[in-house]
Amino acid sequence: MDLKLSIFEHTFVRLLAPPFIGFLSYGGWAFWVNYGAGQTLAFKAAFAQGGYSFIITLVLALLIEWLFSRFKKWPFHLFFIGLTTCSFLYVTSWSLNYFAGTPNILLTILPGAAVSTIYTIIYILGLNKLARYKKSDI
Repeated sequence: MDLKLSIFEHTFVRLLAPPFIGFLSYGGWAFWVNYGAGQTLAFKAAFAQGGYSFIITLVLALLIEWLFSRFKKWPFHLFFIGLTTCSFLYVTSWSLNYFAGTPNILLTILPGAAVSTIYTIIYILGLNKLARYKKSDI
């Protein structure tokens, strides 16, 4: 058995590993770029950005898992799941920034949206590979 595949057979690992990586990555980035404003503000920014990254990554993973379990027998299910998940991401990110009064929403959400789109595609393809490998329901 392939070790990489066996690790990701566990739903718990699939769901929680990426959000923790996102928390550490984006939180670390926010801490670093805000450190000049003082350690307290840097920690606030790190927890805000890291926390948002953790939550949105977990929600995306849960949504993908749920959609995959319900629509995997549909023709073009991978496209449907990707489109639905990415639409959810873009609408929520845009809405959050709109209500926060962000002046340049598109440029603000573009990097995160690009990374999240790639994450979504990889996650969906991974689930599809796992389903074919197991030849049973996930």
